[in-house]
Formats: sequence, structure tokens, C-alpha cells
Amino acid sequence: MAHYTTTIRNLIDNNFDFELNEYPIFDESYRNTLNQNILNHYYNDEIGFETASLFRFHLKARLNEIMPYYNNLYNIQAKLLENANLGLNFREIIARETSGESQSTSTNNSESSGNSKNLFQDTPQGRISQTDINQQTWATNVTMNTNSNSNDSTIEDESTTSGTEDVTRTTNLDIDTMSRAMQNIRNIDLQIINNLNDLFMGIY
Repeated sequence: MAHYTTTIRNLIDNNFDFELNEYPIFDESYRNTLNQNILNHYYNDEIGFETASLFRFHLKARLNEIMPYYNNLYNIQAKLLENANLGLNFREIIARETSGESQSTSTNNSESSGNSKNLFQDTPQGRISQTDINQQTWATNVTMNTNSNSNDSTIEDESTTSGTEDVTRTTNLDIDTMSRAMQNIRNIDLQIINNLNDLFMGIY
């Protein structure tokens, strides 16, 4: 409830035009955000002038005076946000392009075989030829062994390479930069709002 003049709330309820579309601002798309922050902050406060039109005149004049300075501060933070966004997008592309997969397979085959024969002779007939051994003649006892060995082995190797770990570490830095820049922009908003204190009743 207003005691001396009128409040911002009453002016809004009566569709009063504050004409906050003329002061210079670093980014036109941010104008509505800043205007809303100003009006919300002083929503229940009484204007420090006899009429709403006089208050509007001084509000516009103040914003035109102080905004060139604050626009420079805004531009610095906006540049940080732009660079951080570019960094994030670039590193996301690199992360996708450096991820890859490779697979290799090797097979080893080995085979060996051999035959052995043991012959015992207790007859007096002289030497026995290789042919006689193979035909198992003139032998008292013959032992024949056949050996065969086969070994197959297959080795598969699959590996995945990716630059994601390094990208993630760098991306965290970009996110931190964005968070700080956004907080700094909110702080600039508050500085502008504080520069309007003396335009309201009892706020100096």
C-alpha cells in the first residue's frame, strides 16, 4: 500500500509504459531480462517523484547515463560466454571424431608326427635290413609307435581408442568459465539496479 506516491506494482497493474526500450544495451535480446529484473526488484517500492511520468523521465535519463559503462562490462562477459560455447562445441566434435575401434585376429597352427619301431631278435640270423624291420620278419618281438600332435590357437585382440578423457577434462574448464560469466552478468544487473535506488522513496 502506497503512503506518499505510488508503487511500481500499481503502475504495472495500470499498464503504465515505463518506456525502457530506448536506453543503450549491449545485446537487444537481453533488454527484456534487465527491465524485468529492475521492475521486480522495486516491485513494492514507491517512486520518489510526484507523478509517474516524472519518475519515468528520470529513470530513462539515469539508464542512458550509466549504461555505456555497464555495457562494456556486459560485453566482456558475453565474449567469455561465446568463447566457452565455441570451446564446448569444438571439443564435442573432436570427441566424436577421435573415438575409434580396432580389432585384430591371429591364428597359429602347428602339427607334428613321427613313427618309432623297437625290434628284439633272439635268432642267430645275422643282420636284419630296414625292409625286414618294416615287414616284421626275423623278429622275436616288434613294438611299433606312431605319434601325431596337432596344436591350433587363435588370438583375438580388440581395442578402443578415444580422446574423450582429455576432452572431458577441458570441457569442465569451459563449463566453469560459463558459470562464472553468467554469475558476473547477474552481478552487473544488480549494480545497475543499485544505481537506481535514489529514484525511490526512502531508498538511498
